[in-house]
Amino acid sequence: MLEMKHAILTLIVVAVVLPEFSYAQEKLEKHPDREDVTGVDGEDKEMLAAQEKARKSLMTFVQSLQKRDKSKRYLLKVILEEDGETEHVWLEPVKWNDPGLLGILSVDPVAIKKHKKGDVIAPLPSDISDWVILSSDGSKQGGFTVDVIEKRRTKTKQGEQGAAPKP
Repeated sequence: MLEMKHAILTLIVVAVVLPEFSYAQEKLEKHPDREDVTGVDGEDKEMLAAQEKARKSLMTFVQSLQKRDKSKRYLLKVILEEDGETEHVWLEPVKWNDPGLLGILSVDPVAIKKHKKGDVIAPLPSDISDWVILSSDGSKQGGFTVDVIEKRRTKTKQGEQGAAPKP
């Protein structure tokens, strides 16, 4: 069981925040059929640290959500699990429903079949892997896993620009 757990790639659905992906293959894998999905090893230390940072700062998200600014978008990334598969997906819109959060699944999961786009999800704090508040001016708060992915995407693009042309 532990070996299977290590072998499972954690799917991260990030289409809501980042439209395109071009990643270093040793860290991220594109899904063959979905442009909005990429895989990250479930034991990726940098991604796990980003998820922990999101959980530790979750009250910032909750407090902002409770004083909702209608010009901002509030998104929550949650972990869904089914039959040994793990997938991280975005919820939007998200609202505070005392004593917790509720959100609408913004995409159809790839590996998780018990949920579909439009389902209402009420995650526990331990089910949350990221949060982001997007402002109309393009700035954001949170998005810790998004930052990891964006850093890797930028690094890959820089590597491609410096690579010798292929014959």
